[in-house]
Amino acid sequence: MLLIPTLPKSYFPSGNRGGCPHLLPVVLICCYFLLSYAPPCLGGHKMTLSEKIKAATATSQQSHTTSATTEDSNYWFQNAEVSLQQKLVSQKTIKKKAKNVIFVIGHGMGISTITASRIFKGQKEGRTFGEEANLKMNELPNVALSKTFCQNSQVAESACASSALLCGTLANAATVGLTSNVQFGDCIGQQNKANHLTSILAAAQDRGMSTGFVVNTRVTHSVVAATYAHSANTAWENDKKVTDSGENSDLCDDTAEQLIFGDVGKRINVILGGGRNEMIPNTTLDVETNQPGHRTDGKNLIDSWLQSKNPQTAKYVWNKEQLLSVDTKKTDHLLGLFSYSNMGYVNEAESNADPSLAEMTKVAIDILSKNPSGYFLFIEGGRIDQANHENKAQKAFLEVLGLDDAILAAMTIDLQYTQMTGLPLIEETHGGEDVAVYSRGPWSHLLAGVNHESYIPHVIAYAACLDFPGKSQFKGVHCYETSSSYLNHPTFQYNP
Repeated sequence: MLLIPTLPKSYFPSGNRGGCPHLLPVVLICCYFLLSYAPPCLGGHKMTLSEKIKAATATSQQSHTTSATTEDSNYWFQNAEVSLQQKLVSQKTIKKKAKNVIFVIGHGMGISTITASRIFKGQKEGRTFGEEANLKMNELPNVALSKTFCQNSQVAESACASSALLCGTLANAATVGLTSNVQFGDCIGQQNKANHLTSILAAAQDRGMSTGFVVNTRVTHSVVAATYAHSANTAWENDKKVTDSGENSDLCDDTAEQLIFGDVGKRINVILGGGRNEMIPNTTLDVETNQPGHRTDGKNLIDSWLQSKNPQTAKYVWNKEQLLSVDTKKTDHLLGLFSYSNMGYVNEAESNADPSLAEMTKVAIDILSKNPSGYFLFIEGGRIDQANHENKAQKAFLEVLGLDDAILAAMTIDLQYTQMTGLPLIEETHGGEDVAVYSRGPWSHLLAGVNHESYIPHVIAYAACLDFPGKSQFKGVHCYETSSSYLNHPTFQYNP
């Protein structure tokens, strides 16, 4: 193992490197031998692995009351030892078919925002510095970096980034679910189905999986729209936006229409988020705000959704109480629109009677997990980005913690149904910098190193054995029930 210890200049006051200037240029070749012994800070007997993990858990639970004087060398020796043992348990490659996929995006959640949010969490818990705390996403065993850029722009924005993450190819800025043949605002290009990209959610539907998404933005917003829509302008969330651009809304379907009537959108089982304004006509007042809708075509898409579903197994809700009252055992399709536009920030949820991301996630998984063929669930914490744009740092941190709660809920709930779940977490930023990718589950070890954003859904498709553009001729041994079937498969190209 090669270890290159480096510290940024800003780590030392005024650039002073302190008493260890020799550390920076040194390359250390380290051999680690795992021996059974009793380190001084763990007492006089040899602790078993389970005892060490239990001790670490207890330390974590009690550390918010730990003073700085107790965090001495013995404390950190113990911390490192237990962390190593935990890694030895968790860092195992799983080469099985992924039954379920949970895809999480922290929109605008760059590495600096994650770091600051973790410190913020620790300080709220009364830790010495805050750095001692951990986020649930930090506990996922596989971590990678992803490049971020568009086909025609070096710095990515929401639409092209989501097309790469969900459709597996770079696209042009401000377009959703379309190939790079389509430029921004090209209605004719949008109509051409040859330019339509297949999302990983659509591929899951084609495999017979249940699908759904949970967001705290509008359900027609640019990121989640890439799961089901094809739009040459990310702003075309309703028909008026299309006509305001000088295009014919009868020929160029807006995003909301595609969600309700589109080939992919109409098959989505669970739709939870905000954005009633894009769904109702300007002649109808919103149930909470009394503001008129944005649509000028007279369509009430909420009513259209209800009319297209079996009333015995479909439910529409618009507040937290209604959501938590849903009988998930009897519900196969759920539409929840909890706000006029984007949902409120985390600290506004109670006053708005809005559910949290975690609460929406739990309900979604309860419904989707009934399908024996598995499910695909997309989760987006979209208001992190908006808080950062507004220079509201504390709100951004609270949004990260809210997303982290949803990740914890997903990991906890999903374990009740299967141990074979892929859980990628992708950060997205507008700074042009690489972003982090956290993952666990079957084949998640392939999400390592530095990759293009467009690589990520191909790994998911490979793990879940989905027919996805670019990989139809490349399926692994895990996709076939018996050894004889895959060895005789005409397109088998996998070499384990």
